[in-house]
Amino acid sequence: MPRALIIDDEPDLRTLLTLALRRHGWQADVVADCAGARRVLDDPTPAYHLILTDLRLPDGSGLELVPYARERRPLVPVIVLTAYGDIDTAVHAMKLGAHDFLTKPLRTERLAQILDGFQHCPPDRDAPLDAAALVAVLERNRWNQSKTARELGWTLAKLRYWMQRLGLAE
Repeated sequence: MPRALIIDDEPDLRTLLTLALRRHGWQADVVADCAGARRVLDDPTPAYHLILTDLRLPDGSGLELVPYARERRPLVPVIVLTAYGDIDTAVHAMKLGAHDFLTKPLRTERLAQILDGFQHCPPDRDAPLDAAALVAVLERNRWNQSKTARELGWTLAKLRYWMQRLGLAE
């Protein structure tokens, strides 16, 4: 069963997202702040297929969590949710490694599309780490984004991979 991590300080939205995920056959772990998210991401035990984080959290920004999550779970897509979306913030989120940037209120069709796209990807701990497997995972999820987000994400993923491969980044 695919599993997602939900990071949001609004209890009603956490409940709504959890119910929506369950309806589509997903499990969900929920946390309300950056500190809780870091604790969960530092524990390698739960394998995730998807991370959903709010932009504004009580103890920080969801944007701070994007590189943190990408560092600890490099193959798990991170989606930033916000009620305060603007193009500059969306571009910044994508540059940090976010897979997508969605505005609240979420449309149920869009959420269903995202969940359907990621449920068959291997969870992070089972994902192979060779280049061909990374490309296959990224290719499988390309249709799940807007064209601009897809192109930016793909370019950043390739850049990140080669920088690590050449020893220019950790």
